[in-house]
Amino acid sequence: MAGIEVYDSLRDDYDIQIEFGDLGNILAYLSIGDRIQEVERLCSALAEIRRLNKRDSSGLLTQEYIDPIVEASPQEAFYAEKESLPIEKTEGRVCSEFVMCYPPGIPILAPGEKITADILRYIRYAHEKGCQMTGPEDPTIQNLNVLK
Repeated sequence: MAGIEVYDSLRDDYDIQIEFGDLGNILAYLSIGDRIQEVERLCSALAEIRRLNKRDSSGLLTQEYIDPIVEASPQEAFYAEKESLPIEKTEGRVCSEFVMCYPPGIPILAPGEKITADILRYIRYAHEKGCQMTGPEDPTIQNLNVLK
């Protein structure tokens, strides 16, 4: 279960509000005003979510960070001539726009970075897990702008 799914389950099924969740993480704030019962409630909810959703982890990504291959400066790529292509035809091309997964809003691709098979796989995985893609001209992420 991805972090964003745990976030949704805590909110919808257990009435516990978490600060945010992304593909692999959730962030819960505890303060001096929280009582031990509230912390135990969170721990119990997380244990139950794990028990109810335990499955084979072979289909999960094991690493979120992908080293970018920078082919052009962000400024050069952003202002260069570009074309919009179906995402499946962009491997090996240089991206001319940002692609971010929200939450947390950290770029998967930035202008000037080479689009690799690993990056495309990560974008598909994040999209399937319910992350909202921000940054690209096409919000459905069917097309990406690349350098001509």
